[in-house]
This record gives sequence, C-alpha cells and structure tokens, in this order.
Amino acid sequence: MIDLHGFGPALAAGTLMTIKLALCALVLGLVLGLAGALAKTSSNRILVYIGGFYSTVVRGVPELLWVLLMYFGTVNAMRALGAWLGRPDLELSPFAAGVLALGLCFGA
Repeated sequence: MIDLHGFGPALAAGTLMTIKLALCALVLGLVLGLAGALAKTSSNRILVYIGGFYSTVVRGVPELLWVLLMYFGTVNAMRALGAWLGRPDLELSPFAAGVLALGLCFGA
C-alpha cells in the first residue's frame, strides 16, 4: 500500500483542480485558435495581420510569463475597472487568470 503521509486528500484535490484548469483552458484555446486560424486564412489583409501578430507575439513569450502577467499584471486594471463600475473589490481569481493565460497560449 502506498503511504502518502496524510497528503492523499490534498493530492486528490490538486489533481481535480489541474483537470478542471486544463479542460477550461482547452475550450478557450480551441475558440481562440479557431478565430486565429480563420483570421490568418481570411481574404481581409487586416485580419491576416492581426492573426499573424497574435500568434507571433503569444508564441514568442514563455507560458509562465503569461501566467504571471495575467495574475499580477491585471491587478491595477481590475481595480480601475472596479472603481469605474462602482465595485472597488473587483479582482481576477487565480483560477480565471490561469485559464486565460493558458487558453491564450493554447490558442496561439
């Protein structure tokens, strides 16, 4: 029998959270990837440039940096948006930041 020294529930919860994050990021990545592919194969030159710019910039930046930028870099933006909307406590959850960052990377 495997001895997990009492960490079994924490490992199971972490595994479940990882699966949830991966599936949500996969869905967002599929949508963004489809939009980017349609833009790159479009006859409109502006859409072709936007699709190329998106894929080039996102692929050129490491995924860990995207995760850190999404989580820590959006703090001030969310505060400003919350103040504008009248909700000063508005913030981006760590799960949402991970989904956005990984979905952005998967879509490129």
